[in-house]
Amino acid sequence: MDQIPRDIDLAVRTAAETTQGYAGELPDVYRRARRRARRRAVAATAGAFTVLAGLVGGGLVLHNRTDATPIHQPDAPAESGQRLLLSHADGEYVAGASSPVRLGPATPVGELLPDGRLVTHPVVGDVFELPDGGLVALGPDELLTVQPSGGDRQQRAVPGAGGPVTLAGADATTAYLWRPYGLYAHDLAGGLERLVISSDMLSLPGDDPAGDLDAADLTPERLVLADARRSCRPELVSLAPPQGLRDLPLTALGCDKVTSLRLSPNTGRVGVSYQKADRSHHVAVLSTEDGTVLARRSVTGPAELAWLTERDLRVVPVPTGGLHELRQFTLPS
Repeated sequence: MDQIPRDIDLAVRTAAETTQGYAGELPDVYRRARRRARRRAVAATAGAFTVLAGLVGGGLVLHNRTDATPIHQPDAPAESGQRLLLSHADGEYVAGASSPVRLGPATPVGELLPDGRLVTHPVVGDVFELPDGGLVALGPDELLTVQPSGGDRQQRAVPGAGGPVTLAGADATTAYLWRPYGLYAHDLAGGLERLVISSDMLSLPGDDPAGDLDAADLTPERLVLADARRSCRPELVSLAPPQGLRDLPLTALGCDKVTSLRLSPNTGRVGVSYQKADRSHHVAVLSTEDGTVLARRSVTGPAELAWLTERDLRVVPVPTGGLHELRQFTLPS
């Protein structure tokens, strides 16, 4: 009874020999595991894109980071930089190998070029540059002169309308005028004017705002001015919209009076020429964001200023009376 019958033994052996091998042998298990892992990775990636598409479609906006500090690139000089016009000069001047040139309120305005040459332009009075290389000037006869670069000169009377008028600045389309009651924008094409900011907002006298200023400079968006009553605390003002921004005090530098102001092209800095109580003259660069003094240097007289780049200020001392040699330098900040 212990012996398996022969017919049953034969049937079992035949079935075993014809059965396929077990699919779960170890190499096969590894191969199938790798295939499943790849399928799961592909499915997960596809699912992530589906979720992202759904979020964006549902109103999620993705932004690049904008608050990271950019890598500093050295400033390249602008095509020409700001021009160094000598509209406040009064005396005889030489620069380089040039012959002496007489400059004053009733003479053609002088300009010191970056290469050191002194040239003159056939306009008189307060003068400002235009982006195309031209000039805008307002002479003592209240005649506004627009001299485009390579174009025909245009002139227009801008009477004071019962009070003084002073040219404050210019851009491609507009001359900015100090008139009674405030700062006005004068359209160069048609002559229409609009009030930009009132004297009251600037705490200046209404009858002659410019007469109470030691210095001022502006762009279409910003104005910086030194009120004679607090000259060493220049005020930075927004023109669009009109509102005061902040003071930029120079009192810690020993300032007694500001003689010139020049905003940098992007208005991030302001160059200041100032005088101390001992009559010595100095130049400083301030940040318009917080008033930090970024650079300073003593000079031999009241200085005219112009920016080569957003960080490099051209400076030339321009003493008045007598004969003087003009020697410019660059003050980096």
